[in-house]
Amino acid sequence: MARILVLTHEYDQFAERGYMVKGCFDAWRRAGHSIQAVWGIPWGLEADVVFVHVDVSVVPEEFTRFAAQFPVGVNRNATDIRKHRVSRNLLRQEDHWDGEVIVKSDLNFGGERELHYNQMALQRSRLPPYPSVEAAFTYSIYSSIASVPQNIWADPRYVVERFLPERDDRGYWLRCWVFFGDAERCNRYCCPDPIVKGRNIIAREQIAVPDELRMERERLGFDYGKFDFVLHDGKVVLLDANRTPGGAPNITDLVRSGSQHLAAGIDSLLRRGK
Repeated sequence: MARILVLTHEYDQFAERGYMVKGCFDAWRRAGHSIQAVWGIPWGLEADVVFVHVDVSVVPEEFTRFAAQFPVGVNRNATDIRKHRVSRNLLRQEDHWDGEVIVKSDLNFGGERELHYNQMALQRSRLPPYPSVEAAFTYSIYSSIASVPQNIWADPRYVVERFLPERDDRGYWLRCWVFFGDAERCNRYCCPDPIVKGRNIIAREQIAVPDELRMERERLGFDYGKFDFVLHDGKVVLLDANRTPGGAPNITDLVRSGSQHLAAGIDSLLRRGK
């Protein structure tokens, strides 16, 4: 049986937040594994599995150095999920593109977690860990490259991508692949709005995982996480890669029902000694 050590940021409120991985804990305990969630680097602790669950866009190097000591390190190679690292559809101002474009925050979720950790540090009279991070809106769609405000191009907080939606007469679709080791589930969700969010979902369908997406997982070094993608004109477009996913309130039961299946994925990592 494995001793599982879950690493979180020193300012994370892991116990209060609805992280998807927590749905695996009961299944792991029933299988005989032990779980310990810690904040920051727990020097001196022993474990068989170290799960790097640090909810920031770029994992600090000290976490990956620490995780490298252990037989199995979940997501120790998935260190950077900024949009300019994940996306294959970035645009520059001088590029030729006739379609719509979307502006996104380069940091995951607009840097909300980094800003929260800065606030927590200041409350404890400590220096903020991410002093250069400023708030950024997350999504705006424009009709063309020329429509993007000039200040966006000069602001490193943002990236500009081709807007490549998947849509039909029912609305806009977002595909979500959730995986842990060799366990996975994949669904697509419909929303009337071009930015598909859990609170607005009107339909759901189970789908297969495209081989191209598995290649993206390999490229980004993920053992566990959630990839958001679409099929646009038959081509896979990866939109977002999240290594600390949560669950939208109106699909919580779906997430909970799949947790035991997802938890079994740890066995494949233990077998490989990854």
